[in-house]
Amino acid sequence: MSTTIRQQLKADANHMIHFELPPEMSDEVEVIIFSSKSLKQQENLDMAQVMDETGFAKNILNSPEEDCWNDL
Repeated sequence: MSTTIRQQLKADANHMIHFELPPEMSDEVEVIIFSSKSLKQQENLDMAQVMDETGFAKNILNSPEEDCWNDL
């Protein structure tokens, strides 16, 4: 059984990050590092794609019922 832990960490003054493994986790792990900034940008792109694929913008925002917001 594998354990996955996701944390957002901030580097210290020496540009180092420190992470304590839980006792139940093996001493041998794989580490993948992404910039938090790039993750947020990708999440925004993913959300825009989901909204486009589901037709949200076309079906909801372009509906006549939503035109009332344009009059404000």
